[in-house]
Amino acid sequence: MLDNDVATIGIRLIDDAYLAWFRAETECETTLREWFQATGQRREPAYLAYLAALDREEASARDLERLWCVASTCHDALVETTKSVSE
Repeated sequence: MLDNDVATIGIRLIDDAYLAWFRAETECETTLREWFQATGQRREPAYLAYLAALDREEASARDLERLWCVASTCHDALVETTKSVSE
């Protein structure tokens, strides 16, 4: 049962990390578009907003990758939990 609990927590952590990355990636895409469309005095702040969004996206991608690497050591338990949840 303990392996199952750990696997469930691992799945939730990875899911949360994926959602955080997805939101950050979406924000990055939006700010990039806003920077491209900006003119005049709005261009520099739009660029800085894009750089900040890019930093957040990169940080969340690193977090997701780290969690995935940790979870890969518990792969068998994760697979078993996924099978039992889907049945």
